[in-house]
Amino acid sequence: MNSRKDKRVALTEALDSVTDGSVVAIGGSMFHNKPMALIRELVRRQPRDLIVIAVPQASIDVDLLVSAGCVAEVRVPYLGFDHLGLAPGVRAASKSGRLKIWDCDETQLLAALEAAAKDLPSGLVKAGVGTDLTRTNSDLVAINDPITNEPMIAVGAIAPDVTLLHASQSDTYGNLRYSGYSFGDSLLAESTKRQGGTVIASVEDIVPDLVVQSSPFSTVIAHFLVDAVVELPFGAHPCSSHGDYAQDEAALTAYINAMRNGDEASEEYFSDFIGGVDTHGEYLDAALTPSRMVALLRETRV
Repeated sequence: MNSRKDKRVALTEALDSVTDGSVVAIGGSMFHNKPMALIRELVRRQPRDLIVIAVPQASIDVDLLVSAGCVAEVRVPYLGFDHLGLAPGVRAASKSGRLKIWDCDETQLLAALEAAAKDLPSGLVKAGVGTDLTRTNSDLVAINDPITNEPMIAVGAIAPDVTLLHASQSDTYGNLRYSGYSFGDSLLAESTKRQGGTVIASVEDIVPDLVVQSSPFSTVIAHFLVDAVVELPFGAHPCSSHGDYAQDEAALTAYINAMRNGDEASEEYFSDFIGGVDTHGEYLDAALTPSRMVALLRETRV
């Protein structure tokens, strides 16, 4: 008898576990495999005082939440738009004092998540020894290793309340398959579920269980680490979905310009692409022409 649970949910129901003050982790990296449809839905709900984690890199995913006023603190090793420029929402919010930046590099944040995944109170790293990080971030503590006496940095375990991921495929049970690189998604899922949190994934396509069974090693994150799956073609747009379509740099640039050009421009962006659209399909109609969709599919690169 098959006792596995069908984990398919609607976009409007997927984020019910996110509340004010939640620790929310976002998968992917930079412009790739970002669960942007989930993030836009989260913005519509307007939670407040979120602590947002992204590893190894973030861009529009975190910046959009910050620009919408949903975030109190970010814990991200790098947050920007690479060759397209700085992150306008984060820059403005941190300058005004509305946003706390948890100073770290990638190694310390990974160690904190790994500690949560292993049910340990803290992690140890060598990265950052001798730097100012232990002064700028009180959660990073300089210690000597009790066995070797080597100088180390200890960081307390970080367990997300909710993790948002994007993958290429899933079956109805939540076995996530990636067509390209999965970045830190597995670690985020493990650190979240080990401590009782919720893992939500958007996918380009929900495939029959037989497809997953025929190629079991293509499953990167197993169903027992996933609580909900939402089928959302182009659900990572304007970011890429590895193996499916490329990032839309024109749309990313339009976002950056809107956030830089004052309240009227930013309000227009939110109205056009978030508040003024009720469904993911309506977003795609507003953001993408059919010819642009075809171009992104043709530009696919991993």
